Formats: sequence, structure tokens, C-alpha cells
Amino acid sequence: MFTRSLAFSTVTAVLASSLLLPTASAGVERGAAQAVTVAASSLPKMGLGVEPLAPSKTAWQSRIENRLRTVPPATPADSGTPASGALVSKLHALATTMDAEAQVGIAVKDLQTGQTVFEHHGRSPLNPASNHKLLTATAAVTLLGEDYRFETSVLRDGTTLFVRGGGDPSLQVEDLETLAASVDSTGVERIIVDDSMFSARTFGPGYDTGGPGFSYMAPSGALSLQYNTVVVRVSADRSSDGVAVTLDPPCDHLQVERGRTHGAVLVTTRIQGDKTIVRVDGQPRRGMPVKTRRRIANPGRFTASVFAEALGRPELDIETGTAPQGANVVATHRSEALPTVLASALKFSNNFTTEQVLRTLGHHASNAPGDWSNGAEVLRAFWRANGQDPAALTFENASGLSAHGRVTPHAMVELVSLWARDDRAEAVMDALPVAGREGTLRGRLRRSGGRVRAKTGTLSNATGLTGIVNDTDGEPRYAFSVLVGGPQVGRAKRFQDRVVMTLLHGSGS
Repeated sequence: MFTRSLAFSTVTAVLASSLLLPTASAGVERGAAQAVTVAASSLPKMGLGVEPLAPSKTAWQSRIENRLRTVPPATPADSGTPASGALVSKLHALATTMDAEAQVGIAVKDLQTGQTVFEHHGRSPLNPASNHKLLTATAAVTLLGEDYRFETSVLRDGTTLFVRGGGDPSLQVEDLETLAASVDSTGVERIIVDDSMFSARTFGPGYDTGGPGFSYMAPSGALSLQYNTVVVRVSADRSSDGVAVTLDPPCDHLQVERGRTHGAVLVTTRIQGDKTIVRVDGQPRRGMPVKTRRRIANPGRFTASVFAEALGRPELDIETGTAPQGANVVATHRSEALPTVLASALKFSNNFTTEQVLRTLGHHASNAPGDWSNGAEVLRAFWRANGQDPAALTFENASGLSAHGRVTPHAMVELVSLWARDDRAEAVMDALPVAGREGTLRGRLRRSGGRVRAKTGTLSNATGLTGIVNDTDGEPRYAFSVLVGGPQVGRAKRFQDRVVMTLLHGSGS
């Protein structure tokens, strides 16, 4: 069941509605998606899949409800009798090696027998940090489908272009440039941002709206670009005050403000009216350029401003609104399939991607603008459908960026084992990093021989590692979750790696 690679069906129809269809094959790495110019009258009325559907988003509500009913329940408790033997003895000895002040929770399940192999405080709620992304990703792939694709559309009504966002977390500048190349802007007087698929709220619970504008706390919006961040390069320059600032992407929405001219370089971003102000203090030391990534302030206006640049019409007024029913779709961009989009969240722990996915789930399940409230309802419904104890889960947002998040290692292992029991959820495993080779696990478990796929999680007082250990023949053998609370994050990660290496030897080295 687990040996297949990501493969997605090809559907060539282009939709005017927000119901999304697969349009091209995709692997784990993000490839080029397409912008297609179409006539509105030629659009077929279809939904996700091949069956004809009425052009109503309530079809999504029925689809999600039906898929929730078929989520396989977690393994009954009476099958969780701990196994015995040398592996259990080694794990037990390891579990006691962490300092007394550390909170350690371990759960291991044999995916071939369905039995719990080992638990050490496995039913104790601990902060999973970014391991929570596994829940968001598994729910999304199961309920939306592995062929789900996000849409970004350009519509025209008279002299107005509407750029309508579909929640795409993966939209990049080159995608907008391809869209712009398909649009005739002759006679256009303004651009209107249609980001009505999501609520007006841009920061989820647990996010800090202050600070210097850290990229890992980027805002969310139905129309978003480049993870809603800007790359700022500060280099020495003999002209002006000795500093040159380059923004990627450049656009009218971003305004550079120079601060102090001495000391180390500090780059911050903030909102001012409809603009994102990029403030640069200091100068590069020894003439060495400094490059950093900061969040932008207004996702929709930022994206529309870059689109205007791509049109060669940076002077166009940008407003917000909703595209009228009579507007003609002139170009559409579709993302890669959902598991490929999720790779940024699972391989590189991108918070922004998971928040976008949560709000997309909330939108389709409620037929209302996607928000953290209706998105959270979907996650809890999925958790219950999987037969999980509601008391075993506490969360604030989609990404696990929270001091209050709690889950038990036992529940995490049951979630992971769902990949072995449900073909729809299986694709999540393909989006995880391979230990010792890529993403957040590139520098860890280098001697694991490519047999471990797992999600990392790190906060100042919590760290987690949850995933799969394969047999030597490539078949998944163990689902595991090791959650550690306490200040010694570095030591906790080494401890987690020792647990996984013990499982590797236990499954054949």
C-alpha cells in the first residue's frame, strides 16, 4: 500500500467556479503550473472528480461530510497490549535517560500487526509543536482529496480587472507573471482584489502581530504570494548613505524606509495605511551583503501590486471588493496537487502553508469565508471521525505555533497509522522529509539509510518527532511519536534520534 509514488490524474477542463480539478501530473517537487486563457461560456459545470455537479459550493459540504463518515477509526484499545522482547527493553532503558525535569512521552506501534510496541507516558498530553501539522495535512488530504488544486483567477468587467484568490499557499512571482502574460490590460483602469474566500482576519490565534516581521509568522489571505514575505538584500553602496536596498519582488506596495546609518543591519516590516514599510537600520559589516526575509502586511494588495508590475501597469489603482457574477474569467492559475503543496509545510515546516490549508478546509466545509474558527471545527470533526479522544487534543492554529497546544504521543501514533489504513491519507507520507537527506531532517539521522520519514517540531520549551520507520525492504514497520517538554531542546532531539535508531535496528539493520 505504501510503495506507490505520488501520481495524479490529468483533467484538462478549466473551471470558472471555485470547485477545483486536477489539471496535470505532479511529483513531490513543485513543477510549473499553468495559466490558461478561456472564454467564460466554454466552462463545463464540474466539481472535484468526474461527476457533474451543480455550480454550488454546498457540494463541498456534502463531499466533506461523506468523507468524514468513511474515515477508518483508530485501533481498538484492547489491541494495544505492549509487546515484549529486547526492543522493548532497549526503549525502556532509553526513556529514563532524559533529565528529571524533562517531560518525555513515547509511543510506538507496529503497523504490520496493529499492536502497540511501547509506550512511556504515551497518554500524557504534551506540546507537539509543528508535529501538529500532521493533523492538518492528514485531514486536508483525506477530505479535500489528493487531486485538489488551488485556483487563482483573473476576471474582467469593463475597465476593471479582478484578481480572485483561492487560498493558494504556493503562488509565486513567476506564476503571476504567467497569468499576466495571458491578460490584455488594454483599457484597464484599476485592479480589484477579491480575497472573499477567507475572512478579513489575517493572523491566527497564537501569532504575534508585533515584532520585527518574522517570516515564520506571515499573515494569511485568500490571495497571497511568495508565502507573504519579501526578501530584503542590504549591500554596501558608495552613493547615498552607503547602503543599497533591493527588494524581491519589487512593487509599489513595498516602501523602503532608512533608519539609523550606523551599527549592525536590522530589517523590520510594519503596516502603514495600505503599504508595507520595510525599514532598514545599520550598514553591512566589512561590505558583506545581508539578506533576510520578512513578512508583508497586506496579502491581497501585495499580490495585486506585483501583478500590476507584471502587467507593465504599476500605476493602476488597487482596491478591494468582490468580482460580480457577470465578470468574465480571462486567465486561471492552478497549483500543483495538494500533497505537493503540503511538502513546504511538512518538509520545511512552513507555518503559512498550513494556515492557508486550514482556512481552505473551513471554507469548503462551512460554505462561509475560511477562518480559524470553522477550520478548527473541521479538524476536530476529523479527529472524532478517526475515533480519537477529544480530550487528547488541544490546539490554537493549524501549524502548532502555540504555547498551549497539547496532544498525546499515543494519539499522534494513531493518526500516523491512519496512513496505512486509508488510501486517501497515504499521500501525506510522501510529502514528509526523508531523514538525513532533505528538509528539516537533512542533518539528522544520517545513518538511517533513507528508511525514516518524519515531521519535526521545535519551540523554546518543546520538541517533537513523529513519523514512520521502514523495514529494509521499504515497507512501513513502525509508527512512532516522541514528544519532549523542557528547555533542553538540543539534547531532546538527540534523544529522539536515539529512539528512532533503536527502532531501525529492531526492524532489521
